[in-house]
Amino acid sequence: MKTRVPAIAKKELLHILRDWRTLAMAFVLPLVLLLLFGYAITFDIRDLRLAVADEDRTRASRSLVERFSASRYFRLVAEVPSADHLPGLLDRGEAQIALVVPKGYSDRLARWEGVAVQVLFDGSDSNTATIASGYVDAIFNSLNVSYVKEILSRRGLPAGGLPPVDARVRVWFNPELDSTSTIVPGLVAMIMMVIAALLTSLTVVREREMGSLEGLIATPVRKHEILLGKMLPYFLIALADSVLATVVGVLVFDVPFVGSVALFIGTALVFTVAGLSIGLLTSVVAGSQLLANQIVFLTTLLPSMLLSGFLFPVKSMPPWVQAITYAVPARYFVSICWGILLKGQTLEDVTRPALFLAALGAILLGLAIARFRKKL
Repeated sequence: MKTRVPAIAKKELLHILRDWRTLAMAFVLPLVLLLLFGYAITFDIRDLRLAVADEDRTRASRSLVERFSASRYFRLVAEVPSADHLPGLLDRGEAQIALVVPKGYSDRLARWEGVAVQVLFDGSDSNTATIASGYVDAIFNSLNVSYVKEILSRRGLPAGGLPPVDARVRVWFNPELDSTSTIVPGLVAMIMMVIAALLTSLTVVREREMGSLEGLIATPVRKHEILLGKMLPYFLIALADSVLATVVGVLVFDVPFVGSVALFIGTALVFTVAGLSIGLLTSVVAGSQLLANQIVFLTTLLPSMLLSGFLFPVKSMPPWVQAITYAVPARYFVSICWGILLKGQTLEDVTRPALFLAALGAILLGLAIARFRKKL
């Protein structure tokens, strides 16, 4: 057994080196996906298209509009004479938000009377509208406080107690609230999960389709030695891909890496085994390479994106869906990546998800070995 597994691994490695498509899948595809998704996916909502109907046309109304246009979240794209023109801009998608400053805005402020300013949102994108609503509230809250302070100052009254409770917010681990620092570590976990499963999903089924599996069956090599030998080269490749993707994330996307490199590599080892085991199990049960690819897509790519916590928080999912996420290896490695890269977590912090990963990897590898038969 000491020489059988390395011999199978050497055979598989030679096959990989002679197949440019496998090499491209192993080293080019992960980088392409990371760069593509890293630049394309963002949770930051900026440059929202703003249309304004300033019916008052006074210094006070212009000051209000400038608060919006000076913000990095809004970009003034249209100014119309009346509110009647705004629904058409929203309907055609030329604007996402419309602001209506009514006539008499300045006079009512001067008389210390309440004034209603209408804000219209394009609700077809509910997520953007919800976030934009928060930006609008923040601008008006700031305006109200500054206006009250100005009035009190004119009357010689102290304004130091406004607002009465002043929250001093400090964000840990991602002070700039840059979504890229959150997305890229999650992308590393998701992409490596898919690549690891894809790499090994064709190993056994390809040999069966090409007819070369007969040669292995005729040898005294045991079935677990065949699978372990086939997995070993891909294990090294997937681990190298994990390190390479992380380096690209740090250098290209400026993702901070404040934790232990050794701990990250150690947990990546465990994660790689789980991903490769999914591919091996798929390759054993699939009847063709096309079916193997389809199985990997359905059982690995979609769950890794939707059920790992990468795009949607697991805690916000229904309880029965949360139970399913425990069977998704990417769930554990996404949290590990965030913890080590952004928070600098230690071994004690990542032990639990690492143990879950190890258990999943052992179960999946055991199932692959149990389902593999040394016969046609």
